[in-house]
Amino acid sequence: MNYWQVSAGSYQRDYTADFLKYGMAFVGGTKQIDTMPQVNLGDRMILKRGKTNIVAAGTVVERKGRVRGNAEISGEEDKRWLLDYDGWYLPAYCYVEWHVPPQPLAVKRLTRSTIQRCKILGLRQEADQIIATWPVRSLAPEPTSVADLSDDAILEFLVSKGRCPSTVELTESLKRIRLLAKHYYHEQGFRWNDVREHETRTFLIIPFLLALGWSEKQIKIELPVTGGRVDIACFSRVYHRCNDECVLVLESKGFSQGLDYAHGQGKHYATKFPKCQVVIASNGYCYKAYCRKPDGTGFEESPSAYLNLIHPTKMYPLDPSIGGGTHLLSYLLPPAVKLQAIWQM
Repeated sequence: MNYWQVSAGSYQRDYTADFLKYGMAFVGGTKQIDTMPQVNLGDRMILKRGKTNIVAAGTVVERKGRVRGNAEISGEEDKRWLLDYDGWYLPAYCYVEWHVPPQPLAVKRLTRSTIQRCKILGLRQEADQIIATWPVRSLAPEPTSVADLSDDAILEFLVSKGRCPSTVELTESLKRIRLLAKHYYHEQGFRWNDVREHETRTFLIIPFLLALGWSEKQIKIELPVTGGRVDIACFSRVYHRCNDECVLVLESKGFSQGLDYAHGQGKHYATKFPKCQVVIASNGYCYKAYCRKPDGTGFEESPSAYLNLIHPTKMYPLDPSIGGGTHLLSYLLPPAVKLQAIWQM
């Protein structure tokens, strides 16, 4: 029996809740994907947070005749969600019966590795104690498979709305954004945290907004508001100082950052604009929309729609009850204002 330490992402994109919810451990990256096949039935897992906390411990188990797998090559349609975890590719997985203490356990000598054998006796003993003391965490059903959304379907949707001025421009914009995002993601030796929000906003987000039909005259970047600056504020008409026609707030994040925490700041800023009905968080190629509550008191905690520009889907892979690509685009499109009128103002 081997012991393993595994990390569920970083503080900016933490997968811990889903590790425990679905009774799994899943990883991405070439080195980590190559390591997962070494995990065997009966091995013990230590779920860590950073280098100083054990969140849970568990035993690797078999389900439906499988102990571990790779969602990309196994042909398992029920694992489609691991190929787009808010834009992250995390295909290699194993099944784990997790035991969770009431509070994370403070320890020493954990490493920064995402998944690695653990040979330190003290850490192994801590894992054994957690497993012996706390019950197995109950499981929730995994997300069901969602269908892909073709570019043709996207273009047909936009044409049907009559608010995309040039499908040719949009097609070229999508091509450029995808090429650049893939470069950031896959380039050997490239550090994701080097691609900061200024780059994602400048090279990925703004070109997409313009291709969708927004005019530069409607967009304000780093708009000062009480308590900070709005990354991107989009207005229903040409912006003028004291203009209260902001209808969309977009919070941009660096390439390495997840979207689960990005929307909070945007929601706070959006309260300054009573006509703003949606807040969108984006790392440049993935977009999450959060709508204003029906009573107008704030914004929903759960997303209303999701779009991954590299791999668009008809619904949100992590929760198929939430809208996908065309739903997101319906929130991201500019209001039905004639662009010619905008330019003449």
